Amino acid sequence: YKIDGQWRPLEKRVEKYVGKDGRILAIDTLYFTHRGPMRRQLGQWLSMRWTAYEKSHEPDNFMSLGEARNVADWLDRMRDYVAPTQNGLVADRGGNIAIRSSGAYPVRPGDGRGDVIRDGSLSANDWVGRLPVDKYPSSLNPPQGFLASANQQPVDPAQNTAYMGSDWYSPWRAMRINALLAADSQLTPDKMRILQTDPGSARADAFIPQLVAAARREDSAGRGDQALREAARILEQWDRRYTRGNHTAVLFEATMRELGRRTWDELSDAKAPQADTYLLPEEQTLLELLSFPESIWWDDRRTPAREGRDAIVGASLRKAFTTLRAEKGPPQSSGWLWSNTRHANIRHLLQIPAFSALKIPVQGGPSTISPSSGKGTQGASWRMVVELGREVRAWAVYPGGQSGAPASSRYTNRLSRWAMGQLEPVQFPRKPEDLPRSHVISTLVLRPQ
Repeated sequence: YKIDGQWRPLEKRVEKYVGKDGRILAIDTLYFTHRGPMRRQLGQWLSMRWTAYEKSHEPDNFMSLGEARNVADWLDRMRDYVAPTQNGLVADRGGNIAIRSSGAYPVRPGDGRGDVIRDGSLSANDWVGRLPVDKYPSSLNPPQGFLASANQQPVDPAQNTAYMGSDWYSPWRAMRINALLAADSQLTPDKMRILQTDPGSARADAFIPQLVAAARREDSAGRGDQALREAARILEQWDRRYTRGNHTAVLFEATMRELGRRTWDELSDAKAPQADTYLLPEEQTLLELLSFPESIWWDDRRTPAREGRDAIVGASLRKAFTTLRAEKGPPQSSGWLWSNTRHANIRHLLQIPAFSALKIPVQGGPSTISPSSGKGTQGASWRMVVELGREVRAWAVYPGGQSGAPASSRYTNRLSRWAMGQLEPVQFPRKPEDLPRSHVISTLVLRPQ
């Protein structure tokens, strides 16, 4: 391969894939540049450098954490942690708390971005180092008295311009968590349990006033109708909580989908405008756009008229309402009930329906603390609350049971509690006799041959 006009030798590795009986199943040849492995992509060769391929000792990092005695010690033992980047949160008996996004952050030339393909024939495009640890997103004993992490962007780019990624989840869950923690300085373990399945939505809080106001303006301008007025009334009266028994979340979600399609129609394929062949910008971008009523993005290119914000919002509300009414019946009917719309599916590993638990009504929505995808395939599974002290106490639950055998009484024995947001005490026996006999259902004895 050629770098700066000079040829360099490729590293060649022959990989053998061996079956359980020692028989070779396949042989492949991998090629490496000084950056990393090469792959064929769209008829071109690419070489990829990735922190996960760098020399590191993550097992040593995590093993040493067991010997950490305080927050400062914990943070020091994670200074040279490489990959994958993790948000680490830590607390000690001295009352100290901290969070740090630990991991190696490459420093790249130019704009520093890592989500673009660069010209591999130039050494000037190589990494130029790593971000120093003191530049990592972190917080130690913040005045607010708590820390939270929910996959959101960890730091404001205006405060730290280092490139740390580009594909962040929307901030709604983090906003809701921070609001609930800030509102109660006397949180108990049970309050934390309730918080984990809180049905409130910062996303709905942000959008609904704007949607309703736009509908009112459309109506005042003489462009409203009964469908638009009814849709705005329903949204305005909703408490914006994704409870199982509400009849409004389905309208809000339908409106948001329609609003995204109509707003970002410029990004679609003109030959197949309804095809899901493109990704829409995150909804926080759409929220910002609502502050610019005459932006060109509001114009629907499929119509000869020049639409503005209120026209697109009004059309989205009207379309969502009339479609739901035609497909699910009138508002407040069972078709609009959230528990009939949003489910969780706990599938057997082999996807066997009889061994699966399907269509479990759940509390929560796409932007709540306990997110729900709508297809039943994604969402929060393991939940746990830990109370630190001289004796650690914990409560937890997961969607299923202790046994992987469908005939066992413990195959789904925790499922109903998980669906209702309940937790069970976690046992910490130091020796076998510390476990109450009432908790022992069976005993497995292992004998060497």
